[in-house]
Amino acid sequence: MMEYPNRYCSSLKFRNPEVMKTKTRNGLMNALCLLGLALLVLYPVQAKDEPSELKGEVVRIVDLLQNATSYEGKMVLIEGKIGTECPAGCWFMLNDDTASIYVDIIPSNFVIPQKSGEDAKVYGEVTIKNGEPMIIGKMVKIGGEIYQ
Repeated sequence: MMEYPNRYCSSLKFRNPEVMKTKTRNGLMNALCLLGLALLVLYPVQAKDEPSELKGEVVRIVDLLQNATSYEGKMVLIEGKIGTECPAGCWFMLNDDTASIYVDIIPSNFVIPQKSGEDAKVYGEVTIKNGEPMIIGKMVKIGGEIYQ
């Protein structure tokens, strides 16, 4: 039996301790890289300076619904409470006490966590689908968190 100078590897009869250290180190580095990537992708941006898109004039949802064709294709800012929400966070209904509108954010390649009942600001494009106006959300602010 070969003797190893490192007492922690002495029970590993047929394994090279340098190879084991390298494999462990590579595995840890891979895990840390994946964790870092997951945090970058999933962690919302903290709002230090609110983006200019969220500082514009807020449009009432009832006005969007009543004048949908004049707003179609335009970017608007709306705010209200999140009502019904997709379990995966890809769409939600926003109610501003004048009306409710469907907000779809999956075309913009992001989702939000479950925030039903919370106040939100949404910047997005007005579109009409099957005769119903809706918003394709480009940016959503809930509390101090911005999702985009």
